[in-house]
Amino acid sequence: MTAALVDWPSLAADRFPYPAHLPASRLVDELAVALVSRDPGVRDDGAYAAAAHWIREGRLDAVLEALGDSAAGRFSHREVQARTFAPLILSAVLTRAAAVPGLVPQEAAERWCAAFSAWYPQERDTRGWDDSLGWLHAVAHGADAVAAFVQVLPHRRSDLLELCARRVTASQAEY
Repeated sequence: MTAALVDWPSLAADRFPYPAHLPASRLVDELAVALVSRDPGVRDDGAYAAAAHWIREGRLDAVLEALGDSAAGRFSHREVQARTFAPLILSAVLTRAAAVPGLVPQEAAERWCAAFSAWYPQERDTRGWDDSLGWLHAVAHGADAVAAFVQVLPHRRSDLLELCARRVTASQAEY
């Protein structure tokens, strides 16, 4: 699948009008493709910025669980930019879920937390910037996700704090 249905740079230039002509489920698919793009203009400035905007507005409420599942699935992606942008999407989804209780099932948040917890301390590519991929920020984006997880899974606070400690003391990180 390609992201051909959405022109991300044009959408960004127009301040992210919601593409009402696309079913929300198809938009989740389009976002999933764009959020793994090696082009930071498509990924960061287009798809991520649009998703965060639409999630805040409640435009994607009907597909938040699918959006979260898609993001959590990218923690095992072979490309670093896919892995490091997954926590940002989860942060937006979880922040929306905290603002509207009941919007996301507790089981979904637990599932995403398990996937995140398996990835975060093990990520080897902790560069902030890459000349071709742009900003990656695995550690910082993961910290954003931790803060969001605490909002919806407050009983996991100690586990998440320990996860952060493991991340910042990981010996396999290059940076």
